[in-house]
Amino acid sequence: MFKPVVVDLKNFSSTRNAVDESCAAQVFKTFHGFYGALFLSKFATGLLDGKGHDRGIHSAKTVWATALQRFDFATVGAALDACQALHSKFPPTMPEFVGLCIAHQPQTHTAPAQPRIEMGQALRSAYAAKCRAINAKHAQAAEIKAKGYRPWEPTLTGLYQGIAQAVALAGGDEVAYLRSTEAA
Repeated sequence: MFKPVVVDLKNFSSTRNAVDESCAAQVFKTFHGFYGALFLSKFATGLLDGKGHDRGIHSAKTVWATALQRFDFATVGAALDACQALHSKFPPTMPEFVGLCIAHQPQTHTAPAQPRIEMGQALRSAYAAKCRAINAKHAQAAEIKAKGYRPWEPTLTGLYQGIAQAVALAGGDEVAYLRSTEAA
């Protein structure tokens, strides 16, 4: 009633290599161990090749090898381990097994590219002018502090203190006189 589907191996994939086929052969062995004839019966056609192997199973191994060629052995092994828990009663289909392989691939974390925020020349000039004004203000304050300037109270006493400080810097005797008048 149904014709068995057999893939012509010579025309199927020119990128196959021994590593891919051995990986698929290992998957088939493991699934045969897990699920027995339930797995292999899905692919068996009854047509034998020259070596006495079923052509349908050989064809399925080739298809699986092509699907698994992008994964390394460790990833396929991790997916096989996951099959025992996730597919305990029935074997997974090839797309399900490829999905397990994708899920068990090592993650590569890359930082997302940070977008650059560009600033126009006019805005840059405005910020530079503000920064220069702030720096000049701080430099002036530091210079005044280095000379010994102290702010006075805005009262008559503050005025006396300012005059006394000015006279003290000049080196005169008026300081004693002003202090005596302040005490009175």
